[in-house]
Amino acid sequence: MAGDHGKRPAESQAPSSRRPFPCDECPKTFTRNENLRRHKRARHHRALGHDFECDGCHAAFTRSDVLRRHRGRCQAEASTSHVSPPQTRLQQSCQPVVDTNPLVAATDILTPTEALTANAVPHDDFWEEHSSFATNLSREYIMSSPIFTDRGNYDMEVNVKNYFEHFHPSLPLLHRPTFTVSSAPKLLLKAVTVIGSLCSKVVYNDEEAQARVHWRRDTWQSGQQELRNMISNECGNIRKPWVVQAWILHMIYGAVREVGLSHQEIVMPESRSWLYDIDYPHTEQPQTVYTRWTSYITAESTRIALYTLLFLDSHVFVPCNSRPLMSAMELRWELPFPTKLWEAKDPEIWIRRFSEYFGVSAMTFTNDLLHQPRGLAAASLTMATQQLMTEAPGTDLTSVLEASPIAAFYVLANLDTLVRDFTRCYYQMPPSYSDPNPFHILTQSQTKSVHMAIRNIGKIVKDAASTSDSPQFLQWRTNELFIVSLQVNLCRPDQLLIGGIVDNSLIAGLAASTHLMRGNFVAVRRSAPWVAPRPGGNEGVLSLLSELSAALASIYGDDPQRFSYEAPWVTVTSYGILLCIWGALRRATTEIRDHLNTFNELPRTSEPCMLIFNALMEAALRYSPATRQDRGVRDPRLWSTDRDTVSTLLEEAQVLFADMVKSFCQQRLVWSIGPSMLAVLRELPDDAIS
Repeated sequence: MAGDHGKRPAESQAPSSRRPFPCDECPKTFTRNENLRRHKRARHHRALGHDFECDGCHAAFTRSDVLRRHRGRCQAEASTSHVSPPQTRLQQSCQPVVDTNPLVAATDILTPTEALTANAVPHDDFWEEHSSFATNLSREYIMSSPIFTDRGNYDMEVNVKNYFEHFHPSLPLLHRPTFTVSSAPKLLLKAVTVIGSLCSKVVYNDEEAQARVHWRRDTWQSGQQELRNMISNECGNIRKPWVVQAWILHMIYGAVREVGLSHQEIVMPESRSWLYDIDYPHTEQPQTVYTRWTSYITAESTRIALYTLLFLDSHVFVPCNSRPLMSAMELRWELPFPTKLWEAKDPEIWIRRFSEYFGVSAMTFTNDLLHQPRGLAAASLTMATQQLMTEAPGTDLTSVLEASPIAAFYVLANLDTLVRDFTRCYYQMPPSYSDPNPFHILTQSQTKSVHMAIRNIGKIVKDAASTSDSPQFLQWRTNELFIVSLQVNLCRPDQLLIGGIVDNSLIAGLAASTHLMRGNFVAVRRSAPWVAPRPGGNEGVLSLLSELSAALASIYGDDPQRFSYEAPWVTVTSYGILLCIWGALRRATTEIRDHLNTFNELPRTSEPCMLIFNALMEAALRYSPATRQDRGVRDPRLWSTDRDTVSTLLEEAQVLFADMVKSFCQQRLVWSIGPSMLAVLRELPDDAIS
């Protein structure tokens, strides 16, 4: 067994100090225990259900932490401790996989077949040393899969290309101009390749598709383990930008909060060094420009990674009703710098854009935050958020947000987190007897402040999101959808949050939200037992008709294929907006039918239920894939006062919108959110649609 390495001095094939783990069925020896276990699986078909064995009593365990606890109590282990020094046995039993060199050679990222071709190492040795597969598929089959054929290097480059073409525009986490396959850290390259493979347009047969699924899963699992080992071995590794980037990409596919990591001056005191000590262009030298550029890349990479980590902590688990572990107040980093600086392909372009953006010599800057080139408001996420919630946020902050859609994205995400925190606290208080309305989340002054921030940032986003040929269009579109979602959360609080419903996955949370959409759970939860729940509850939606109609245009758009690769949080946000519209249509339809049954006539056109129904249906008919070709012609049944005419539209409305939501899910296949929610929608009872 793999744990027998402490009792092998008598065997004929004695292990060397460099390769201390021999196989008990063939002459091979290995440098790591996990390589020995993989070798036994692949060559000797040994299905090791218990990979961790005690050297003393030979008890087997499936987890290393359980083995460590057992060793503390095992008498046989203690009695045999003289066989080898404790330090040696510890090194043998725990061999961390550490990538100590952030820049790897091109041969380090070759597939096994390519490594053999390049005479890097023998084929079997490469496989045993570098494979991370633990599947039921044979090594021969995996080696023949499209991922490990002679096209392997091509597939890797294609996957990296897919990453930057389809995922990078939604989250520019990596510095694209300097990212290369040959020099990228191995763990970071693995994460990029895995996510890029999700965006592949190639159609594979069942066996090939299964092999790719196994490859993605095992690459992700092994990457996580290597990152953990790396950080355990040397905590300072977490301060390397590429390590944080790799952590985040692994989290997105699937960081430990380091002491001082959230403080810019502690983790990276030189993060502003690229701003100073130069009077360009008079005394600028090429090498100095390059040094400043690389200094900027290091600081900005860390900044964006930490901001993304904060966003993921607060939003990825929202459908699971989980509170964030981090607070924006502890992140003391400046807002991201302009996107044009980040996208500069070489130091000359970068320094020219730097000079154009700031407009003054860098020699005039000081280390005093009050005299920073972008002002005090951009010194942290919290300060920027607070400044936005005033009538005059200032031109400095406005210019920062205009120049960086990713900075605007983080500010909007922080605003949404703030609203959710207020909501969580508010609904733990008893309802007010004088004002039992369930939709008043904030006080009037607080609501005014949040609306002020939405208005200030909305002016910036609206113009930028309308330019579809902009390189940052997808980021601005995401910001546009986040604004609508934030407005919805102000008037229609998350029913999972209010009900205290906790699900164990993103899909389960979205499914629960879909079912709750059919009722008015929030009103019941907040007002009972003092006030009977009203059947409507569309008051808040009435003020958002224009925003919800515009959101449908953004969600469906003129080029659905362009949005099929959108980031998962964009899909979740869009789905939440669709649920809000769907629920509003259901409530408005119910009110109209009740009025017909009671008074035998339609409500007045100016009634809230009629306004909501006609406005939302007009937008739905305009952007529905089924009626897209008739977008220029308004349905004559809209805004009609004829009872029979409106009745036919009432019958069709729910089915038409349900089909729209299904079409939305069918177009979002990359992250499996779409297919999963499509299955949920197909299982809804008929009364949920009709």
